[in-house]
Amino acid sequence: MKYKKITFACVLLGLSLYAGVCAATVREVADEAPASKQTIIADKKDKKLLNKKQRAVQITQEKDKIVVSTKPVAKPPAGTINVPAAPRPSLLQEKDGKFYFSGTQLPDDYRNIAIYGEAIASKAQAVAYILAANPAVKLACPVEELVELYWQEAKRENVRPDLALAQSLVETGAYRYGGDVLHHQNNFCGLGTIGGGVRGASFATPQLGVRAHIQHLLAYTQTKRPSTDIVDPRYDLAHNIRLERGVVNTWYGLNGTWAMGSLYCEKIMATYQKILAQQPVEPEIKPAPAEPVKEKNKKKRSMKQRVSEILQEKK
Repeated sequence: MKYKKITFACVLLGLSLYAGVCAATVREVADEAPASKQTIIADKKDKKLLNKKQRAVQITQEKDKIVVSTKPVAKPPAGTINVPAAPRPSLLQEKDGKFYFSGTQLPDDYRNIAIYGEAIASKAQAVAYILAANPAVKLACPVEELVELYWQEAKRENVRPDLALAQSLVETGAYRYGGDVLHHQNNFCGLGTIGGGVRGASFATPQLGVRAHIQHLLAYTQTKRPSTDIVDPRYDLAHNIRLERGVVNTWYGLNGTWAMGSLYCEKIMATYQKILAQQPVEPEIKPAPAEPVKEKNKKKRSMKQRVSEILQEKK
């Protein structure tokens, strides 16, 4: 009986020990599970961080490849002082109350010069300037004829012809063209050009080209229509926009409207000043050759008298 009790106690002890070992095992497994998840998350973060670092290093290496040059760097002579580059001077400058565009003095109060009025520069000055600015000018008519057309078409609408001509010179580069418009198109103000090789409008004659230019000015500057039939293909479009936004009455008002540049008027005024500076040489007027004086009341001589005079001269 005593041995049975001991054996039973041993069995209970063994079962208790087995149960304790199982419980410990379960706790270890339970503790290891969340630890493994944390490890996985940490590993992922480490990998992302590592990838970012590697990418940053790669970008730096690529930049170094672009920046680094194999050419030897020229060293400045000894005693050289590195002076930073001066800023590019503005084309429009003011000095002593006067405005200058590319070194050319602009008219006083040029911002208030009206588009309408009488010409101040002469036709002879305009011709002289064109020939001086572009001796190889190519036009569908002589320079003198083109200037005369500007005076005719502009004066009909009360536009200043000398300034309209100056605008034409700005638009065409003194009739060098060289851009999208060609000289045989008779397009003197870039009508219809939008860049990219688009030629713009063409006109059958120089007179129609000049008339279209003047009409386009009218579209920007007045509410009434021109006195001539519309030949400007963009008149209605430009006129409707100006009626909506307001017409302009000065050449300065064309800045940002006719042209997007802010110095468009200044270019026109500088060209106009150069036209005024011309001193054309007046053509030399040669006197007409004198007609031979006819002897009046001179009696006709007979053949005998003429033979006698010849014989005397021989003696």
